[in-house]
Amino acid sequence: MPAVGAQKHQAMPLPGCVMHVTPHIEALAWISRTLRCVEGTQKPSSCHFRNFHATLQVQTFDDIDQCIKIAATALALSPEATMGLRELTVNAVEHGNLEIDFDHKSELLAAGKWQDEIETRLAREEYRDRFASVELWRDGSRYNIRIIDQGPGFNWRRHLDADRAPKHMLHGRGMSLALAAGFESLAYDGTGNRVTIRGACASEQGS
Repeated sequence: MPAVGAQKHQAMPLPGCVMHVTPHIEALAWISRTLRCVEGTQKPSSCHFRNFHATLQVQTFDDIDQCIKIAATALALSPEATMGLRELTVNAVEHGNLEIDFDHKSELLAAGKWQDEIETRLAREEYRDRFASVELWRDGSRYNIRIIDQGPGFNWRRHLDADRAPKHMLHGRGMSLALAAGFESLAYDGTGNRVTIRGACASEQGS
C-alpha cells in the first residue's frame, strides 16, 4: 500500500483543502459545498470516492466538524471509526496546537472556562497561525489517514494502554475511543504530533 503523502503532482487547492488527485465532479462539488457550510447538500455516490486523496487543514472545532463529515463520506468510515477520527483530530488541535494539557483542561472544565480558553488561545500570537493537517487517502476498499499538528508532542507510549485511560473523568477518554474505533492500525511517530491510522472502508468490510 502506498504511503500517505505520495503522489501530490495533481494538487488542486480549495479553501482549507488540497485535492492531490482530482475527484469525480460530483464529489468535488459536494466537498466544495461542505467546506462552505452549505446545508442540505446530498451526498454523492460512494463510487465517486474510490480513488481519493486530499489534505484538509483545521484550526477550530467548526473546521473539525467539516473535516470529519468529508472524511466519513469519502472514506466510507463506520460510526466507530468516525468517532475515533474526531477524537484524534480534536486532540491535535486542543492538546497539540493549543498546548492545553490534561490537568489544565480538567481545571477549565470544572470552572466552566474551557470554551473561553480555546478562543483566547486561538487568538494568541503563538498559536493563531497553527493548524493541524488531516490527510485522507483511499484506494478502493482501503484507507489511510495521517494527522499532523504543530505542537511539541506528548508521551504517546504511555497513553496507548487503554486500561490506564481515565474512565470517570470529565474528559480524557479520547484515546480510548480511538483505540476502540476498529482501525486496523494506529501508530504515532516521533514526539507524538503525527499519527497514522489505517483500515478498511465500512462498506467493504467482510466482502
